[in-house]
Amino acid sequence: MKEFQSPLSARETTIARDLNLNLERLLNGGQLDPKEGYLALLATARAAGYAELAKEARTQLEALGLSAVEIQEAEESAAIMGMLNTYYKFRTFIGRVGEEKLNDYRQAGLRMTSLARPTLGKETFEMLAFAVSVLNGCESCVASHENVLREAGVGAEKIHDLARMASVVKALKTLSETPA
Repeated sequence: MKEFQSPLSARETTIARDLNLNLERLLNGGQLDPKEGYLALLATARAAGYAELAKEARTQLEALGLSAVEIQEAEESAAIMGMLNTYYKFRTFIGRVGEEKLNDYRQAGLRMTSLARPTLGKETFEMLAFAVSVLNGCESCVASHENVLREAGVGAEKIHDLARMASVVKALKTLSETPA
């Protein structure tokens, strides 16, 4: 397998080194196995709009033997979760104005059958949904997916590493947009 190379690995600032080291630790020394780590990296990189990092994650997933369909589903999880995160943030905002207002918006009315039987398996897809929801800042989705993962027996440290992954990817994307 080709060694993973962050698109910002050549940047020598203290902040860039911190971010690259954090990503390396999450991928190589955390609670996520390599498949989970690179799937989460791919989903969050796509959600953040960081094409270079997503490309590196795809390369690693291909080397790990994941199928094109599995890789595509991880990438597309960013899209379906982006839709749901946006909608459920709307519901959270409305609920803060007044719980009775939520009665006007009972059903999302959004097609999401892809969540029923994901190619990657329910637990893995939930992990990606959680990480993307953290990146997108959807309070109700984060809480919901965290609960599903805990009920499935996923440990707090693995869930914490998914939240860390989302945080690091967001920071790396921001750094990628600043001049070196």
